[in-house]
Amino acid sequence: MLLLSTQVQGERCNDSGIEALLACGDSIDKDLQTPPKPSQGCCTVVRIIGMNCVCEVINKGIEATIDMQRLVNVATACGRPLAPRSQCGSFLVPGMTHHY
Repeated sequence: MLLLSTQVQGERCNDSGIEALLACGDSIDKDLQTPPKPSQGCCTVVRIIGMNCVCEVINKGIEATIDMQRLVNVATACGRPLAPRSQCGSFLVPGMTHHY
């Protein structure tokens, strides 16, 4: 029974992660020279779903269409920053270079 609930949760995370990417599409599109700030709808979805689900669904195909640094910026702008040096898809979130 535990395995079944884990599978269901994993599938839900999958759908939710894709939903967040779609909601924030304009802000993370690789082809836009100057992306707009994340919309309120984008940030709401990011806050509800969390970035773990988003990072979990990112594969090479998705990485080819979105700008991963912009995704990191959207997470921060929406109040759900990714931890420095954490993994999101195959992207390593930049770490802090200065220690205070």
